[in-house]
Amino acid sequence: MSKEEDHPGSPQEQETARDQAFYIKVPEIPQVASAEADHLEQQLLSNLKARGPRSETLKPLAVFYSRVSRQEHAYQYLKMWMKHAKNKEELAECLLMSGQLAEQVGQPEPAIAFYREALAQNAGDAQINYYLHNNLAYCLNLQGEFEKALTHCETAIKIDPSRANGYKNLGVSQAGLGRYAQAAKAWIQATHVNVSDARACELLSQCLEEHAEALRREIPDIDEQASHCRRAVQTAQTGRFADWARGLTLN
Repeated sequence: MSKEEDHPGSPQEQETARDQAFYIKVPEIPQVASAEADHLEQQLLSNLKARGPRSETLKPLAVFYSRVSRQEHAYQYLKMWMKHAKNKEELAECLLMSGQLAEQVGQPEPAIAFYREALAQNAGDAQINYYLHNNLAYCLNLQGEFEKALTHCETAIKIDPSRANGYKNLGVSQAGLGRYAQAAKAWIQATHVNVSDARACELLSQCLEEHAEALRREIPDIDEQASHCRRAVQTAQTGRFADWARGLTLN
C-alpha cells in the first residue's frame, strides 16, 4: 500500500488493506511466560468471554500481549476491537495501537499507514491526536521524509507543548533538512521539558560534534547550553535537577 493512499471504502476492503500492510516479522522464539503472566492472561481471556468483545476487554489483551512480545496476538485483538469500536475515537485509538505494534517489530511503513488512517477519523481526543502526529513524525523521519515529518512535529507540539518527544522528533527533522541550529534549539527545548530523558541531549551532543562551526556561528553560546543540558541530564539521574533545569535557555 502506498504511503499516500487511503484505505478502500468498504469494511472488508479496509480489513484486507490493513492485513496486507501489517506483516509480523518476529523470530519464532518460544515464549516463556511466568506463572503471574499466565494467570493474568487467563483473567483477561475470562473477562473477554464473560463480557464480550468491547474496548474494556479487548484493549487490555492487546496491551498484555504487546508487553510480553507477542505482537501478532496483540494485533488479532486490535482487529477484533476495530470491528466493535463504538465511535471514531475508539477506532483512532485502536489504529494508534496498531501503529505502535508495527513500530515495535521494526516496520515503519505499516505504522505510517495506520497513523494516517487514524488521523483520517478526525477524532476529538487531544492525547490520541498528539501521539498520532508525534509517532507519524518519528516514522517519517526514519524513512527520510523530513519535510513531512516536520509538519507533524509542529502539530504535535501545538497540541501539547509539555511533552518532550515532539521537540526531539522536530530536531531530527530539522537536522535531516540541514538546519542544524534549529535542530539544536529543538533538542535543548526537549531537554528543558523533560530533563530525565537523555535522548535529546545525546542528539545535541552528536550534532555539536559533527557541525560545531555552523552551530557556534548561529548560536554563540551553544557549548554552554549543551553543557547545561548534559549536566542537567546527569543530575536528573540522581533526582536533583531543578537548579540545572533553570539554567537551560533558548536563543
